[in-house]
Amino acid sequence: MQEKEEFSDEINLLDYISVLARYKKLIIITVSIAVAATGVISYFSPKIYKASAVIMPVPQSQEQSGMSAVALQLGIPTNPVSNASELLSLLQSNILMERVIRKYDLVPVFFGEKAKGKKENEQIWDGIRYLKDSVFRVRDNKRDGVIELSAEFSDPQMSAGILTYILTELTDYMSSEAKRVADTNKKYLESLIDKNSDPLIKQKIYALIARQIEISMMAEVKENFAFKVLDPPKIPDRKIKPKTTSNILLSFVISMAGGLFLAFIMEHIERSKKSRQKSGS
Repeated sequence: MQEKEEFSDEINLLDYISVLARYKKLIIITVSIAVAATGVISYFSPKIYKASAVIMPVPQSQEQSGMSAVALQLGIPTNPVSNASELLSLLQSNILMERVIRKYDLVPVFFGEKAKGKKENEQIWDGIRYLKDSVFRVRDNKRDGVIELSAEFSDPQMSAGILTYILTELTDYMSSEAKRVADTNKKYLESLIDKNSDPLIKQKIYALIARQIEISMMAEVKENFAFKVLDPPKIPDRKIKPKTTSNILLSFVISMAGGLFLAFIMEHIERSKKSRQKSGS
């Protein structure tokens, strides 16, 4: 009984090999066409380059936290705190993307001649969507306490340039906002001095005014005010897409499986025809 099962297995294996031998040309042609098409498509597909950068939010000092608490007691808004959540929100905001697109005229860079004929507002919105959906990426690395940025574009120099533009505008925006808030707070605090006769409260107000002046001066400098650039953008030297070798290998595997499947389907059709012919005769 065992010998019959082994003999049956050998016959089945020989049948499979026989099918592959009969349809080897079909399998070879299928694989060759698929691999060649994949290679051609990958070769003519636009090359995409990726630039990266890493920034670290500047933490709030204990002194600044204490000053914020005193400011809240006096009923004035606290100064913007540079933290990861604020930076992440700004990096993904439409206002920052619009500033970058307008200042560096990126609409023609993104769309070329296709941008012509549209209204300015439509162009800006198209640019914002394209920048956020296809080019710019933000990742919050909470484990290391940093924010990782990347930009993917067909021009390696422009991919690094886009990151540089975004970081520059982020610094300018946060600095200008911090300076505006500090100046507003300073004016409000100065108006409180004559309204309070308590020397202790006046002392706290003067300390807060000094803090607002300090923040305004730091915002003017801009360097490392809101965040530190740990790894600045660099022009990439290698493309990340298309991955020609990986695409060809994947195409080979899939087309080989497809060729084998097609061969057995055709064999099944052929045998069905023969069996119908025999039954008909």
